[in-house]
Amino acid sequence: MGEFVREDRRRIQTAVLGGADSDEPLMLPMEAIELDVFRRVHADDTFWCGTLLGGCGGRLTTKLYTDRACHFAHHPDPDGLPHVCGRRSRGVDSADHLYVRSAAAAWLAGRGEQATFEYTRTEGAPIGSVVDVRWRHGALRVHLDQAVTPVWDDDVEPVLGTMVPVDRDTLIRRWYVHRIRLNSVGTARHVQIGTEAFARPIEWFALDECEMTERGLSTPAIVKIVQARTAPRPSLWAPGKARKVPEPEARAHALLRRLVYARRIESVPVVKQMCTDIEELTGVDEGLQEQLDAAVRHARVWLIEKDEERRKLFDNLNRAVDEQKPGRVRRLLLRVNATASENRTDAEAAVYERASTYFENLDDLTRYAVKAEANSEREARRAAARARSALRRLRDYDAYTPHLRPQVEELLQAAALAGELLTRGEARRVDAWKERAARGPQEQLHVARRYWIQRGCPRCKAQQGKGCVLVEGPNSGKPRKDGHNERLQLELDARKAAQQKARQQKKFRQEVEDAAEPTQPAPKAPEHEVRPARPLQEQPRSGRKGQADKARMNTVPARLHHQVPRGGWYRMECPRCHAGPGTLCENDDRVGPSAKRQLPHDERLRRVLQSDDRSDPDEQQKSIHDRRQPEAAPPARAKARPPRQHREEREPQETAGSAARTWDAEDVTCPKCQARPNSSCTPDGPHQERVEWAQEFTRKLWG
Repeated sequence: MGEFVREDRRRIQTAVLGGADSDEPLMLPMEAIELDVFRRVHADDTFWCGTLLGGCGGRLTTKLYTDRACHFAHHPDPDGLPHVCGRRSRGVDSADHLYVRSAAAAWLAGRGEQATFEYTRTEGAPIGSVVDVRWRHGALRVHLDQAVTPVWDDDVEPVLGTMVPVDRDTLIRRWYVHRIRLNSVGTARHVQIGTEAFARPIEWFALDECEMTERGLSTPAIVKIVQARTAPRPSLWAPGKARKVPEPEARAHALLRRLVYARRIESVPVVKQMCTDIEELTGVDEGLQEQLDAAVRHARVWLIEKDEERRKLFDNLNRAVDEQKPGRVRRLLLRVNATASENRTDAEAAVYERASTYFENLDDLTRYAVKAEANSEREARRAAARARSALRRLRDYDAYTPHLRPQVEELLQAAALAGELLTRGEARRVDAWKERAARGPQEQLHVARRYWIQRGCPRCKAQQGKGCVLVEGPNSGKPRKDGHNERLQLELDARKAAQQKARQQKKFRQEVEDAAEPTQPAPKAPEHEVRPARPLQEQPRSGRKGQADKARMNTVPARLHHQVPRGGWYRMECPRCHAGPGTLCENDDRVGPSAKRQLPHDERLRRVLQSDDRSDPDEQQKSIHDRRQPEAAPPARAKARPPRQHREEREPQETAGSAARTWDAEDVTCPKCQARPNSSCTPDGPHQERVEWAQEFTRKLWG
């Protein structure tokens, strides 16, 4: 024993205050800056290697380091030799039994109970493995490690530490078991009580959330479990009397159901028992017996597979101990405790004992490393769960839009932490979202469905009139909420092309009109000539606004049909369409809806102006004077008046009509669909180009 103690180099992290027999535990901080504060707080206290910790009862001092963990140390012996102490456990959890005692005493005192505590050392277990808590109305036995096997059929209710195994059959039979763990908070350890049930994760609660009931220690999770188990089953209405089934047949069906359930929960002992019961069953018919035999054969094969898995599990555990891999040993011990805690052979028990001893004798630094590795694995499992949850939320999307940025970022972060815990399919989906995130989010285009549905989708190959579908992910082929951007872009491109074409047409028409206008202003009319007023033209207003309007009108050159009186429009032949005097011009440039132009060609008007300029000014004055002379009185109307012709008998006369009016869209030919005047555009009402053309034509006629 002495040699073992001298070789033990583990640092002491816990002590007791006040004396060697004290039960007040204390944990030393490991960081140097925290130890300075600790020393100031406990400047008047003494630290001891307490006997309740399994120590020697000697006094301890604190050691401060900056390059390693701080710890307690014994004072040297009077002869100057290193102090020899037989204390077995020295880590941060070596005083957990004292922390359990302190927390339980305070909890029971708050409920009016006074408890007694005993640190039982049965079967050679070290002190601190088991803590017995007894009070007037109950008792608990806390198992902090695996040194003592829990007893379930006793008046004392077991509470198991996190490393104490429990098999599935016990969980099924007892409904639940209690768990306990201690978390380091500063220089103390806080107690939490957990509830473990079959096929449910452990739920942890603070000690103040627990209560003592008739069933014993109770947590909020236990209340729900008991309520679910004790709730009355709903009564089933039976319209007639059930057919009476022979007893062997009914028992056979019950055994088959129990066998299926046992295989589902992977309970090897129950499967073995069901196979034995089925083989011993007699008195069933031939058809049912064949079903029973087949079920037993499949169950035996399943048991052989489980035995092989169990053998490999213990082989891996033994190999991990040989290779001195503490992290792997910890994981395999957890699996052994969960799946192979009963009916162990001597060889399996020896392997398990060897692994447990190896793990318990690890030094503190290795324990910290293993604990950190366990925490990393736990975080990786949580990250994998978060990644799967994010993938489920993103399964209805196949494009990266800005509103998905938080979910995609969460997915990528969780996937990076999860590592190899994700399946291949999940990893491929994560890679797809990573590529989309690298390209950056793309805004979802907004086009009304009634427009983009008329086009096919180049991405999902949806035909015209069909909605888009998802092309990636587990929901591939299912309907998509919106159309793909590639499909919507086709409609936007078509709109841009139509707008550009309309602008080009408008520009071309403007160029044609500008080319037809005279390059020089029209000659100024004589002062004594009275210029005919424009049709429907407003009279110039007085005041500043009227002067501004007049100045604006003077700056804009007058159009040709405004410079020539209406009566002189058709007095000369048109050099363009060769229409004779008094005849309307042909509508050869599609201005207006009729075959004849409402206005004469500019070439005809320009010819009239030029002829007026070449005439003699004296003759012009004479003609004007003659027009101003009063006309002779008309002759007296005869008494006998010939009858008027009927309307249908009148001969149609060609007239210029009134061009100065407002033209509607249906009065002109549509430049887009070529719809004739007085006919509607197809399919969706008048086109915008037709409306603009009517407005332009009205503006042109009004000047």
